[in-house]
Amino acid sequence: MRQPVALLVCRCTRIAEAVREVLGTLDHLQLEVCLEGEDACREIKRKEVVLVLAHLGSLGGVAEATKFLWAVAATRRACPTLVLAEQYHEQHAAALLRAGAADFLAVPPELEKLAQHINALTLRMQFLAGEPTTSASDPADAQDTPSPDLITAGMGELINQVRRVAPQDTTLLLTGETGTGKTVVARLIHDLSPRRALPFIVVDCATLSSGVVESELFGHVKGAFTGADRDRPGKLTAAGAGTIFLDEVNALPLTMQAKLLRAMGERRVEPVGAVQSLAVRARVIAASNICLENEVADGRFRADLFYRLNVVRFHMPPLRGRPLAIAPLAHRFLLDYAKRNRLTVRDFRPEVLEVMECYDWPGNIRELRNVVERAAALCEWGEIGLDDLPTPLQGLIPHARPVSKASAPLHRSREEAEISQIKGALQKHGNNRLRAAEELGISRMGLYKKLHKYGLI
Repeated sequence: MRQPVALLVCRCTRIAEAVREVLGTLDHLQLEVCLEGEDACREIKRKEVVLVLAHLGSLGGVAEATKFLWAVAATRRACPTLVLAEQYHEQHAAALLRAGAADFLAVPPELEKLAQHINALTLRMQFLAGEPTTSASDPADAQDTPSPDLITAGMGELINQVRRVAPQDTTLLLTGETGTGKTVVARLIHDLSPRRALPFIVVDCATLSSGVVESELFGHVKGAFTGADRDRPGKLTAAGAGTIFLDEVNALPLTMQAKLLRAMGERRVEPVGAVQSLAVRARVIAASNICLENEVADGRFRADLFYRLNVVRFHMPPLRGRPLAIAPLAHRFLLDYAKRNRLTVRDFRPEVLEVMECYDWPGNIRELRNVVERAAALCEWGEIGLDDLPTPLQGLIPHARPVSKASAPLHRSREEAEISQIKGALQKHGNNRLRAAEELGISRMGLYKKLHKYGLI
């Protein structure tokens, strides 16, 4: 297999040497340099380019860099682009992120951050370069699953923690609202682990009825109950030495929680109607879209099972907390959908992306993908306009949310909570905006916009 390529578009020797220095510490990428954007697009089509780094000055400024980003997207190759410059400029960053850049960095001052970004954006390539992953999930569903580098955009610290924990056998708990990408991160952890060639089995606990949940998890033997005409392994044993992902584990009945706790503690399960137990060898990753501490306090979730699952916890922040991840996600969803359905629509009008950044996205990334696919299917022109969006988004004014009198107290309380969270993060990190942004799960530009919005600078 050919070594994946990181393609640098740059005519500045100092920038090129700084990037070469960073990539010299990464043995999974081969650096190639192009002097012109057109040459880079040709190379992207010819070679296995997994990352593009583009020097803003070499491209000729923001307008030309925007055209280059569109040209990269038009190649239909899934390679994120990092834009590099001598100095960080907020307005330039905002414009280029909206155009589809993965991030905007100052080089060489942010060399360490550049290395972190390269690692994060090439995670998918790194595990796909290993042994093939097997999964019990629907292949069509896997094709529609966003790649980890997009889901985790703006969450550098989470990526670093995933990288450290994935090779271990530690039990993991993923928390966050519905649609934030918990299943994608669980699969990423599996694919970065030594179990990558073994099954990855997803169990949606919320869809299991009380009559079948025990059989689904632990299995049954022939004749155990009416309709049991053959032995059937449960998901915990069918996963073998792979990974089992228990999504919405909070939905399990208390009786099943007790049996799951016993299975995890003893590493054995007893199928329904069986007289002998079976070994459990799979790694367990659980997820919940509600606060399990509250469920424990209210008696709906066993405290001992919570402590068994909550060894290492990763929290997936909602999409509304990462506004600058919206445009790159939307562009990738649009390109993927257009390619699958052979559509000519390839971009959004600027006001559409502004409206998307104003929307709360209660369904998070899953809702964004559905909105983009709907808009692409209905669009009659080359660009998606406001008329192609669902009604809830059409009524939004860019950079301003309509607030009715009835919703004003709720709106104020949400803003007050966000202001308090921002101030707390800044205080914790000595007003270091980069570290505060990483803790809040947003980009530095996202934090800058919120500071301006709330008059904190």
